[in-house]
Amino acid sequence: MKPEISIIVPIYNVELYLRKCVDSILAQTFRSFELILVNDGSPDKCGEICEYYKELDPRVVVIHKQNGGLSDARNYGIDVAKGRYIGFVDSDDWIEPDMYEALHGLITAHNADIAVCGHCEVQDDVKLEKSFTHQVRVYDNAHAFDKLLEDTEIQNLAWDKLYKAELFSQVRYPVGRYFEDIFTTYKLFLQANKTVSLDSPKYLYLKRSDSITGAMNNRKYYDRFCAALEIYETIQDKNYPIAKEISLSRTVTEGIELCNFQLITGETAVNKEYLAELGGFLSKHTSAILRNRIIRREMKTAALLILTSSTVYKMLYYSKLRLKGSNMI
Repeated sequence: MKPEISIIVPIYNVELYLRKCVDSILAQTFRSFELILVNDGSPDKCGEICEYYKELDPRVVVIHKQNGGLSDARNYGIDVAKGRYIGFVDSDDWIEPDMYEALHGLITAHNADIAVCGHCEVQDDVKLEKSFTHQVRVYDNAHAFDKLLEDTEIQNLAWDKLYKAELFSQVRYPVGRYFEDIFTTYKLFLQANKTVSLDSPKYLYLKRSDSITGAMNNRKYYDRFCAALEIYETIQDKNYPIAKEISLSRTVTEGIELCNFQLITGETAVNKEYLAELGGFLSKHTSAILRNRIIRREMKTAALLILTSSTVYKMLYYSKLRLKGSNMI
């Protein structure tokens, strides 16, 4: 029989964490699923661990492939998934026993396209404090998209959700990009007529210093800016008035952070192509930025200075950094 859910786990160099992850999935109270373990050319013993679980449980499917990165591994899983619904779990995380029972119950009861749950962050075996309402909220397409762009109750994450598999018919994760979730999740929400959200912590996210956000660099800031810009440009012909305001604000913020990072790291790290692209965006959307009700005044001023007088902006930014440093002494 076809599984109801396909759970995809991309795997690379997580030998210390993989067993806990897989055990938590196989212990789910919801039983009708296939677990697709995608070994992305891991150099440690992850491949052997995958094969062990394949022998242990017939629901486990193992794919061994050359290393292609997180997006490529997820895409391999999507390509072979047989379930009516698709979920993702990162290989160093784990989930509560009833996560997929809860998400499947909500997505079917409300005839939704996407179900979302809350998550807890765990660091040094301690859950970081976070409050939850345990409420269920149902959103239509526009309101769900607004919530996604607000990035609080519903975040740009692959792994705290259950999706109708058909949403992926024309969607894959971008290979070679950082923050691939941001480039992808919005495309799924654009298609979703209804989304249901459960504000309860069913997913446990392990905070690691070597994670994708552990050490930022020029390319990561650039990709985050590009993702925000892509979303903003994609929704221009859609009836999302609130989302457009939020999206423009987010793109300006990401652009300024990209610029600031290059100033902090010095002239040798400056990528003129990145700054030229940022300048082109600011020039094209100056009027919209000034009219935007969400963008703070200081951010509007910063955007204008980057566009019209980068030297003045640089002087003011360095002055702000010196002032901040002196206040910390």
